[in-house]
Amino acid sequence: MIVSDAHNFASRLSRNMEEIQRERQLHIEKLSSGKKVEKSTDDAGALSMKIKQASELKRLRAVNSNLQNAKSYLEVRDGALGSVHKIYDRMAQLSTMAMDVTKNDSDRENYEKEFQELRDMALTISREKFNGINLFRNKEYLLVNKGLNNPLRWTEAKAELDALNSTNSQNNHYLATITSELEQIEVAYQIGDVGINAWLGGQDIIEDDWRWTEGPEGLANGGTGTPFWNGKSSGNPVNGMFENWGNGEPNGNLEDYLQISQAFQPDGTTGTWNDLSNSKRTNFNRDSDGDGTNDSFQYQPTGYVRETDQGNLVVNDDVEGGGFEIGNALFQKFILNSMISLDTVENSKQALSSLEYALEGVSDARAIGAASLSRLEKEIEGNKNLTLETEKSLSRIEDVDMAITASRLARAEIKMQSTTAIFAQANKL
Repeated sequence: MIVSDAHNFASRLSRNMEEIQRERQLHIEKLSSGKKVEKSTDDAGALSMKIKQASELKRLRAVNSNLQNAKSYLEVRDGALGSVHKIYDRMAQLSTMAMDVTKNDSDRENYEKEFQELRDMALTISREKFNGINLFRNKEYLLVNKGLNNPLRWTEAKAELDALNSTNSQNNHYLATITSELEQIEVAYQIGDVGINAWLGGQDIIEDDWRWTEGPEGLANGGTGTPFWNGKSSGNPVNGMFENWGNGEPNGNLEDYLQISQAFQPDGTTGTWNDLSNSKRTNFNRDSDGDGTNDSFQYQPTGYVRETDQGNLVVNDDVEGGGFEIGNALFQKFILNSMISLDTVENSKQALSSLEYALEGVSDARAIGAASLSRLEKEIEGNKNLTLETEKSLSRIEDVDMAITASRLARAEIKMQSTTAIFAQANKL
């Protein structure tokens, strides 16, 4: 009987020792990791909250990185605008000097040289990017070239851009519409020498009624487009609208689509407009449009000019994906040296007037940036405070109370030592 009781007592002591050992190991693990919740058996509710807040903290840090990048973008843009302001200010000074009637042509020639070098510097700044994003966003023109062996229909070019536009909510892409001489100059400046024949966003589906049918101009008049030319080559512009037809163009009865042609005209110019059928011509001499004459392969477009209305940049400012817009900031560009020069006193006066207006525009652009930068700084500060509070909350869930856990470990050690001593005595019975 005594032996049986001793065995039962020893068995209970053994189980107690195992429980005490598990408790002791748990306290050791918590002290070594510094965290009181690591697995669901610790505290399922606390673990769930820990995971949720840890995830939110990561998103908050990512948002803060986004805001800091946007701030850097605005600071770079403001620096660029500051440089433009100095350039235009110096150009205005040169204009004033060139207006001096006591200066001779040699003096003005020297002023003009520096003046045009400064103009070129401003143009270079206008095309600067920050991580691939234009610092000065408004309209962007891109020549999409499919290659010499890949002729392209007008309808295919339109479909390609419609598909691109449907996947990009920030920008509006369409076949280029050229509605002014300044825009024609801007297109030429941005895409350089065209090099190929390329489609534009105009057509005359109703014969001799040429309209811009793409982009904002395409939405005019109930969606029928903006008319710009009536008739063949002997026709007339509509309400003084800009046109840039090549010699003898438009001339085809079944040539219903507009292209910008690289073929040299009799006057030696390139980049003028031509009407063409919606075809994929791959041989040199063929009557593809049915007008009774052979067409030349040299006019077949192998690409198109894409116009993009760039929307404001949207900066992510919360973990739910919300954001606010950074306003676009622009400055007046003088693309051609013929647009502004100091070669005569009269031109110097006009240059000064243009530059005074341009300087006001630069100041306005910097003000737009300053407003966005001020908001960004507030957003960054608010995000930092929210991140700090989330870190504190997560820390309260994660951090083990070192004093309490250490005392519990000490108590477990004492219990283990006592149980071991009693177990040793039981083994002697």
